[in-house]
Amino acid sequence: MADVSSKLRVSELDFDTIKSNLKNFLSDQNEFADYNFDGSAMSVLLDLLSYNTHYNAFYLNMIVNEMFLDTASIRNSVVSRAKHLGYTPQSVRGAKAYVDLTIYPPDTPSTIVIAKDTQFASTVNGVAYVFATTTSTTINVNANGIYTSANVELSQGLPLTHRYTANTNDPDQKFILPNANTDTSTLVVKIQTSASDSNTFVYSVANDTTTVNSTSNVYFLEESEDGKYEVLFGDDIIGRKPVNGNIVILQSLIADADQPNGASTFAPVGTVGGYANVVVSTLSSASGGSVRDTVQKIKFNAPRSFQAQNRAVTLNDYIRILQRDYTAAESVVAWGGEDNDPPVYGKVYLAVKPAGGLTLSDATKTFIKNTILKDRNIVSVTPEITDPDYLYIKVDTTIKYNSIETDLTAATIQSQISNTIYQYGQTELGLFADQFRYSPLIKKIDETESAVESSLTSVKLKRTFTPTLNVSSSYTLKFSNQIPVVNGVAQLSSTQFTHEDDNGIIRTGCELQDTNGTLQVFRTSGADRIVVANNVGTIAYASGNVALTSFKPTAIADGTANVEVTVALSSNDIKPLREQILLISNNDITVSMIDTGGTGQTTAVDATTTSVTTSATTSTTSSSY
Repeated sequence: MADVSSKLRVSELDFDTIKSNLKNFLSDQNEFADYNFDGSAMSVLLDLLSYNTHYNAFYLNMIVNEMFLDTASIRNSVVSRAKHLGYTPQSVRGAKAYVDLTIYPPDTPSTIVIAKDTQFASTVNGVAYVFATTTSTTINVNANGIYTSANVELSQGLPLTHRYTANTNDPDQKFILPNANTDTSTLVVKIQTSASDSNTFVYSVANDTTTVNSTSNVYFLEESEDGKYEVLFGDDIIGRKPVNGNIVILQSLIADADQPNGASTFAPVGTVGGYANVVVSTLSSASGGSVRDTVQKIKFNAPRSFQAQNRAVTLNDYIRILQRDYTAAESVVAWGGEDNDPPVYGKVYLAVKPAGGLTLSDATKTFIKNTILKDRNIVSVTPEITDPDYLYIKVDTTIKYNSIETDLTAATIQSQISNTIYQYGQTELGLFADQFRYSPLIKKIDETESAVESSLTSVKLKRTFTPTLNVSSSYTLKFSNQIPVVNGVAQLSSTQFTHEDDNGIIRTGCELQDTNGTLQVFRTSGADRIVVANNVGTIAYASGNVALTSFKPTAIADGTANVEVTVALSSNDIKPLREQILLISNNDITVSMIDTGGTGQTTAVDATTTSVTTSATTSTTSSSY
């Protein structure tokens, strides 16, 4: 039996280890006894053998990695594995906006037809983008003699058409959408009989092969090489197969992903329905634009989409189907109606936060219910699409810094810290289940600038609601976090409004206050607080729920339609519930600066303004966190 030392070791694949193993192996052979492997041409040969072995081992290891979805890193490999799970990566999605169109023709036509792909222009951050109508619309004159089309959907992107002539003799023929920014949700596939026969047939995408037969006019869509999409047709068994001479027409929009999100003003590029005098009224700004699925997103979504099996039974099924088929959804949460308060049986609720926006339009909610979910959920269950419940965190921080240790002004440091707080909200918050953690924010604040010595930061939670004026109504404000009580009074405040007192007199400068769990409306007169309405609701300290039961404001002080209610919390860490999302707005950030090294001045800076005011101070109170 051969000596163990005379055998090659194959468990190590490092270059130097491979070369060392080869030398040890040859040294144990009688033919190479006392041979100097390092000082001869044999060393070059060993280098070559080691390199070849190392290269092949690395190559084979990478190949094996690319064979599995979990370890694959090359997009083509990930896409290929996702195909086995029936998952097609989502393409770029164009932002969508909804507008009302009013046309003033010089004549009096019976109808006006707004063609599909009628273009409108908008600008975001100085960059111009094109939006197009997604359907053709016919307008009839209304009773007032005005031609109006309500709730018109505009999708961002430039219309583009590709034509192919089917050649069944070419087994390698492909119908490719050559632009990587193609929004496949806008894809329309038609087949024209021939170049001499203009009859066309519209094909629909096949989402469920169990409903497809040999005569079905359907197409299949998959991502091919280089991130482009390919349209495939049936084989006359599953789906109709094109015949020689058919003209394959592919129409779609070429979108700019998430960049046009937020577009709010639109102007016709040319005529609309043949007329130039057109007024565009925006119902909802552009939102929902998104980039194509990343490799990480494909690896995450593909197995979960397979689990759902194109049916919505469990709550996770609803979430996965919606994330797959409506990629403009940045975050989704679902819950059964039995978990509502009060319970609503026979319904499942989905809250959706769109990419680049806060809420979905009514038209989008209807599309999700009737197009994406209707044919997939259980017959006895009705899906309902709701908006997220947004809670805003107010951050007030006092910064002690040493002006001697920096060349930056107080205003510059304040701006940097304000931006730090805002960016924390952008990166750590904004999705369902995202929690606010106090200590990481404080760490980021203190690390913003080396001259910062310490900070004292307080956080509060704010909700905004729109009351009905001059009507006594009920409103529930769920803060969902415990509210502390000091001497029987919660730390609650509100913006000002006008309210009728118990004697029927209208009082201005009114606010809300708490007394032992009972909410009152009060106004100030000098240093005194005068109760205007004694009982307008209650507050549950443990749950953080504020219930207004007979709230009847007559006007809002700042001229807006909203009242803001702010509460302090028992904990600096804030946890949202279910459909709630935490946000930090620039308007809710206040930073004050105290210079400990130079002037001994306090610089109070409100993030909502650009002004900076300073005043002398003798305060030496230290701050901690």
